[in-house]
Amino acid sequence: MHRTVSAKRVLFLAISTLVFCWSTLMKRIRQLLRIKARATCVVLYYHEVRSEDRSRFAHQMDLLKRCATPVPTDRTEPLIAGQHHVAVTFDDGFQSVIENALPELRMRQIPATLFIITNAVGKAPDWLTDRGSPAHDQPVMSETDLQNLPAGLISVGSHTLSHPRLPKLTKSEAQREIAESRTKLECILQREVRLFSFPYGAYNAETIALCRQAGYQRVFTSSPTWAFITPEEFITGRVPVEPGDWQLEFRMKLMGAYRWLPLAISLKRCIISLFKARDRRKIEAAPA
Repeated sequence: MHRTVSAKRVLFLAISTLVFCWSTLMKRIRQLLRIKARATCVVLYYHEVRSEDRSRFAHQMDLLKRCATPVPTDRTEPLIAGQHHVAVTFDDGFQSVIENALPELRMRQIPATLFIITNAVGKAPDWLTDRGSPAHDQPVMSETDLQNLPAGLISVGSHTLSHPRLPKLTKSEAQREIAESRTKLECILQREVRLFSFPYGAYNAETIALCRQAGYQRVFTSSPTWAFITPEEFITGRVPVEPGDWQLEFRMKLMGAYRWLPLAISLKRCIISLFKARDRRKIEAAPA
């Protein structure tokens, strides 16, 4: 489904374009000053890639190859200084990814990671309760599909057992979703699973600790930050993308220009907290 135009989407693109222009200017200044450029990286995440969107996805992958160096998500060695890198991921494990995205990735030798909801393998996406969701009718890949993935190009990570909001669960429930999903995936694949993606991007300190205890090498959120800043990085942010993104919109995401969003969200929360605190003081100071 193609994304609709909204004022919020246009505003985000406008701000991101300004961030990109500023970053480009700073890069040119550093070059003039002969300051060594640092490596940069973003991780993109998709969900489905329908047949009608395959050509758009292919065009995005062409742009990715022109603008960045593709890297796998389980990379541990340092990034190449002065280069921009991109990793590609897919959440939920929809069959359409195998049918429409995988051939394009294979053609361009772009590595990718699929994050799988273990209990949904081979079934309908029953975690999508909204019948109007564009992915509601999309089947999830089977165990055979997972076993036949090209191991040298596609890696597999866990996306929990049932796609819950982990911070809303009890500790034992969250632990089961995180650890058991890994065990089941390893049984299906007959190889180690080291990566994990948080459903809805929802996590807290407790779920991070549970992921460490479960033995994951790296976990992924939905916050559009720079990725792989250090080789030992455990929590990695990602940028949401869709095949229907505008060309400029995708390019800005690809280049990391949406990285201002987490700061803006934190600032918004801080302002809201200040207003709530002010209102509480007014209520407390009011005469009985």
